[in-house]
Amino acid sequence: MMKVLLAVEQTRISVGAIRILTRLSLPVGSHLFLLHVHPVPQKIMGLAKERILKISQQVQEVQGEVHERARRFLGKVENTLRRQDVVFHSMVKHGFPGEEILKTIRTKGIDLVVLGTRSYSKAAGFFLGSVSQWVLQEAPCSVLIARNTPHKLLNDGGMKILLATDGSSDSRAAVDFVKGMGLPNSSHMMILHVIKKHMYETERALTTGRENEKEFAKLAEEVLEIQEQQGMKLLEQTSAVLSSPDLTTKKRLVYGNPATEILKTARMMKADLIVMGSQGSTGVKRMILGSVSNKVVRSAGSPVAVIRSKRKK
Repeated sequence: MMKVLLAVEQTRISVGAIRILTRLSLPVGSHLFLLHVHPVPQKIMGLAKERILKISQQVQEVQGEVHERARRFLGKVENTLRRQDVVFHSMVKHGFPGEEILKTIRTKGIDLVVLGTRSYSKAAGFFLGSVSQWVLQEAPCSVLIARNTPHKLLNDGGMKILLATDGSSDSRAAVDFVKGMGLPNSSHMMILHVIKKHMYETERALTTGRENEKEFAKLAEEVLEIQEQQGMKLLEQTSAVLSSPDLTTKKRLVYGNPATEILKTARMMKADLIVMGSQGSTGVKRMILGSVSNKVVRSAGSPVAVIRSKRKK
């Protein structure tokens, strides 16, 4: 059983988030919280207290109507997701969306939050909606961010899932997430493991003088060979865990930059969903817009599920 929060707004931004939950089946008996936050107008927040009091009556008059529209909207979302065998909860709040989403995550003990985001720049790959970025950085739970890419998820056939794994605790949680989620029949999954190609990117440092360059090269080759063996073993183990008659799995081992290779593989296979751990095997604390998962979320055209293990909650 899971506690899932779907944060939506009455714009096309939420289309991708709603659609991904029409394709995935949550565990039976899960609780699905539908949240709509009516944002506080920035102009009002910037006014002096006296002026706010003067217009408070006008605000209260329209809040009832806004609240009712939001309730009707959440009712439509619930009908769209009715095939899910879950318990629905609808909530309408007023405030700052990011803040209210994070509050709800903590008070309800949410395991997964699903939300949409705004467009991104292919040139820079940098812009990500402020709310989704805030939630991605601060949420203690797993986060699934979906852009509005309807052309990818219109068919009723199987999904194409890319699962990136490195053996870390978050990656193991990502495997558990995929295994616990119901996928459409005839789905395909690519299990990807990336070996950092350059020695300075790995967790093992090799140092030597010029007189030992040949020895250094040999040691570097041996380290990469060990990493390749470990990577293949990890792929085999992950594939065995996810084995299912209705799921076709493929394994892919590559050398290179993890974020780059994940994005490249996602484009190659036209992935409907990318699933990955929040932190890598080094366990280094994630930096704002700096980790592999953040880079993938910023630049991917597919929905991305960033999974955090329960020990972080």
